[in-house]
Parts: sequence; C-alpha cells; structure tokens
Amino acid sequence: MKIYQPNTSVLDDELIDLGDPENLGGKVLAGAPKISARIDFHENGMTAGIFEATTGKVEIHMPFTEHATIIEGEVIITDESGNSHTYKPGDSYFIKQGQVLIWDVQGQRVRKSFFNITQN
Repeated sequence: MKIYQPNTSVLDDELIDLGDPENLGGKVLAGAPKISARIDFHENGMTAGIFEATTGKVEIHMPFTEHATIIEGEVIITDESGNSHTYKPGDSYFIKQGQVLIWDVQGQRVRKSFFNITQN
C-alpha cells in the first residue's frame, strides 16, 4: 500500500524525468518547466503515482482523465472557460480527458499524487 499525504516526503531520486511537457500534451507558455514522476501502478490504461512540475506555465490538452491531490507546493489551474483555482497541499481535483487547461506553477515546484485513466 502507498500512502499519499500532504507534505509527504518523496525523494528526488525516486522520480523519473519525463522530458518536455509536450510529451504529455502540453505547450509551454512561460518559463522552462521540468516534469517528472514516480509510477506506482500501471495496468490496462490506468496509471497512478507521484508527479512533479517545476516553475512555469503550460497549456495542456489532457491526454487522460485524472484525479489528483496536491501533496507539496501550489499550482493555479485555469480551465477553458477561464475559471481559476489555486490548489495547495491536501486539495484534490478531477479533470476529464480532452479538457484544455493552463497549469501554472509559480513556486519552486508542485507535487501531486495522481490516478489517471486513458479512454479510447
């Protein structure tokens, strides 16, 4: 069992570099964000683990449906209607595959636990 709690310590060497945000459907709008993850489960189009993004703003066309909880840092998420919310440790969100949003990390980094599912 994996336990994800706000301010959970995740060692940097547990995370794998995911390369350019464009690899996950993103377009960098500001900064030079780096993304990385630790995959704890992957089976039948479902993936769960820890994700990290460093400072920067990215437009994302969500390639999967996601439920996530922030465990460290903050992120401002703006949806395609212009609605924005700042998510902090302990806050959760749900985003459907295909939605377009702006992911804005203004601090050093944000880490979240996530559960994704990709639908055909």
